[in-house]
Amino acid sequence: MPGAGGWYNWDMTTTHPKSVRRRLLTVLYERYLKDPLEMLTPEDVLTESMVPKTDMLPNMHYLGDKGYVELMMGYNPPSFAAVRITAKGIDLVENRYEFNLHYPPRPGDIEETFASVPALMEKLVEEADFAPLDGEERKCLLRDVMYLRDELARPATRWRAPVIETVMAWIEGYFEKPEETLPVMAELRDAIRTERV
Repeated sequence: MPGAGGWYNWDMTTTHPKSVRRRLLTVLYERYLKDPLEMLTPEDVLTESMVPKTDMLPNMHYLGDKGYVELMMGYNPPSFAAVRITAKGIDLVENRYEFNLHYPPRPGDIEETFASVPALMEKLVEEADFAPLDGEERKCLLRDVMYLRDELARPATRWRAPVIETVMAWIEGYFEKPEETLPVMAELRDAIRTERV
């Protein structure tokens, strides 16, 4: 593929969200270089990116929430009428170090291994919100959960195992009995397997 993203070879079997997002940004960036005023329809994006529609929609909305793309919403949610890359998205694509850091060309085995972590982390946030704690304890629990979420939002190769382990221990420490802790904690621990990081 020509242009700034030419060094990136898209593999149609890749479904990791970071790969999908990288591909979408690359396509939108290359289209911007050809015509900065043009907005692509969902059909254009599907044709040029070869990303399945089921992967394109949530990832395009994610990129919109991050401010990397501008979505023109139509009358057919969750689809959009048109999309184009923003200045922030262009800056990200052109900063190869940052682009590779956030959206690796091909997430390695470690990224694939931890692909379930974001969903589990969101479940932990939800469970913490409904935890039977009050006052200062509740505020501290929610703050610790958000700290863990921020740590796990980093690329898996940059996770700090001692930090993750410590924060998870803090979270579990709010509950007197192990069986009272947030139900998803055990599953999240298994998914993270911090000893592999």
